[in-house]
Amino acid sequence: MSHIRRAFTRPLVSRKIRSFPSLIQAAAFVDRLTASNRNDYAFNIVQQDGCWTVCNVISGEVQS
Repeated sequence: MSHIRRAFTRPLVSRKIRSFPSLIQAAAFVDRLTASNRNDYAFNIVQQDGCWTVCNVISGEVQS
């Protein structure tokens, strides 16, 4: 097994915001949320139970 850098070993903690039937709708929702302050927010889109769930990342960003 290859070595995983320490910056990528922390868990990603996120909070569910909303679910959508398609990835395109989920991505459009994230685009609307980040239109004004793109640098202030981090989102994760997860496929779960046949739908796409948009989550707000609370902690676990990549450290350099």
